Amino acid sequence: MGCGSLSKDVVVTPTLVVSSTPTAGAALSNANMSTTIPTAASNNDTTKILIAHHTTQQNISERLKQGLIDQSLQCYLINENTPNSLDIRAKLVQWCDVFVVIISRLYQRTPFCMETLHYAKDVRKSVIAVLAEPNFCPYGALGAISASAIRSIVLSDDQSLIHAVSEITTSARTQIKKKPNTINIKDILENEKAVNAKLLVGSSDCVVLISTADDGSAVAQLVFDSLIATQPSIIIENLSKPNATSSVEKCTVLVGILTPQLEQLSLGQAVFEKARSLSKLIVPVMAIKKWRPEGWLGLVIAGRVFFRIFDQETASKAFYDSNRLTDLRVEIEIACQPVPSENQREEIEKQALAKQLDECKSKLSTWPPARKSRLVNLNQIRQPVRIQLPEPHADGYFDHTHHSITRLTFKAPPTLLDQYGLPKRRPLDCMISYQWDKQEFVRQVYEDMNMRNVQVWFDIWGAMQGSTNDAMATGVECAKVLLVFLSKAYVESANCQLEFRYAVQRGKAFVILRTEPGVVLEQWALEAIQSFPQYDVYTYDTLAQPINGVPMIDVIVQAVRLLAQAQPVDPVDDCSSELFEMRTLLDDARDALSKQTGEARYKTCTRCGQQYDDYSKDGCKRHAAYFLGGGGLLEDQW
Repeated sequence: MGCGSLSKDVVVTPTLVVSSTPTAGAALSNANMSTTIPTAASNNDTTKILIAHHTTQQNISERLKQGLIDQSLQCYLINENTPNSLDIRAKLVQWCDVFVVIISRLYQRTPFCMETLHYAKDVRKSVIAVLAEPNFCPYGALGAISASAIRSIVLSDDQSLIHAVSEITTSARTQIKKKPNTINIKDILENEKAVNAKLLVGSSDCVVLISTADDGSAVAQLVFDSLIATQPSIIIENLSKPNATSSVEKCTVLVGILTPQLEQLSLGQAVFEKARSLSKLIVPVMAIKKWRPEGWLGLVIAGRVFFRIFDQETASKAFYDSNRLTDLRVEIEIACQPVPSENQREEIEKQALAKQLDECKSKLSTWPPARKSRLVNLNQIRQPVRIQLPEPHADGYFDHTHHSITRLTFKAPPTLLDQYGLPKRRPLDCMISYQWDKQEFVRQVYEDMNMRNVQVWFDIWGAMQGSTNDAMATGVECAKVLLVFLSKAYVESANCQLEFRYAVQRGKAFVILRTEPGVVLEQWALEAIQSFPQYDVYTYDTLAQPINGVPMIDVIVQAVRLLAQAQPVDPVDDCSSELFEMRTLLDDARDALSKQTGEARYKTCTRCGQQYDDYSKDGCKRHAAYFLGGGGLLEDQW
């Protein structure tokens, strides 16, 4: 993924597992539910802690808060419901020195919780991750951000909570550089009710609503003119007008034209709060040069893909095979399409799993089957498979030919469906990780890999939609190999560090392309890439130079393929606790059925000798072959 150039010093510390007893929330006693502001709030020298949690973890959060207050730290709680005001939520994140996130399945699946975490990351807050459910491993943006936390702690019992207070206190006092902060938490909370503006509901029905202020009206008209031919149900509402109304309740997609005036309008805040509460899809457009919202509007767009359109010139300026206005139109068209909710998607899978469980139950002599422990051990980081790559060799000389491509000159991959008819994660050979300054160079390499039938995740051609952090994290999770374009700017980029650290935590293999000399890595990063192939590629022309008669680009592609084939599956637990229980119960039932019948559950592939689960009905995927030219094997064709 392409990363910006903003940098931040990130301290990496080992995960602390304070207990292995699997009794996280249930074993804790009732907590004092008081939310009284601590008396230490007047002390500006005291480290300020914000604990972000889902309401199902209120008990743990209250006890943790009280323990930190007892250590003379300022502390406040924020969840998906409280406080309700966008402005107050943003100011609370700005106020804190340390952002403590209580990780749980419901936190992961609640947009308002994740929105706050995205914002904490955007405003460069130090994060401490506390895992409240020992059988849950975070994924997506939550997994990526927690992988870069200055401390990770697993809660499992009362004693572990005491240790958590100690570890958070120590980290807050020894690892956090406090910055000057004029925000007074008491004033924030006292003014919460005063910021609510009355929203006058408009009478217009529309699919797409463009909301703007006076200083964004020209850009709003540009967007309107580009969409009206394909989306006739579209309107513009200027919230700066006297007695302005909003039709946000009746729209499908809200296109926000972001400007300083819009951020100052209480009506603007009310419109976005209403859109959030109704789960409307929001597509942000940044309309002012060299400006970015930092308050409540910054919270709204935190982690989202947004579009910079300032005038007709920037709207229509060519960007490879497209332009910003075209990309915006495609994003809006995608947002207008109906998408099943997580609950609807899971209900389909639950029905299918229930039938399979009934089938297993009818065949087993005892029910339920023996259950396997699935506690998450964060001390045991997944390790990639390292292999010895063969020396490149060519009997005859062949040259490298570069082919420039666009989204119109190669066929898009078909939609992948699982056995329930639902979209599934697409397995990838590699993900490209780079800093934006190298984008032109990286694009050329991507084109070469695409022509060689390598499945690659690249962020500028359709891979970045919705949440940038989630898209990045999903790319890491689906890829077997991280192809890193290493530069000094890459090392200094906070987003690139986030991406790289998450790949290390998930046990990904690496192929490193050093794009400039003298790049210095920290020891932990050197250990992560140790024994993986590394190449000096300072210019694109270097890729045409032969290594034992083979162009370097083909040597790199072969390294990616062989490493990808050697890596194990990276399972992602992206479901509710109820669905997780059904999945694991079915897995245990199949193991028990295999033991009862004496038939091996895992079959051996006759082509490559690797084992695969016969219940998957997909066969062995380890032996996928790639061949270009001369006739023979093509991927997935035998």
